[in-house]
Amino acid sequence: MYAYGMVIAITETSSRMPFDNPRGARGPKRPRFGQPAPPQIGSGHSPARPPARVGGSAQQKQAQWLARAADAERRGDAVEAELCRQYAEHWYRVEREFP
Repeated sequence: MYAYGMVIAITETSSRMPFDNPRGARGPKRPRFGQPAPPQIGSGHSPARPPARVGGSAQQKQAQWLARAADAERRGDAVEAELCRQYAEHWYRVEREFP
């Protein structure tokens, strides 16, 4: 049988697909007797992600990106200069929204 240009083999011995397994990857887990449970992300035991590291204020970041844009423009790299100006604009908007 063909579907979207790919060959799909259908076996008649099994009518269940791997994702139909009730105890599959998304199914309930068995308890781990005698072993501590692994920490769950976002459960309050540990942060889901490390704290944000910002190297300066939004105004300083904007100035850094504008300096990079000027350097890229001097090198003749117009694409890099435009990218840097877009990042500078982002930090300008951050500064305007969160003074």
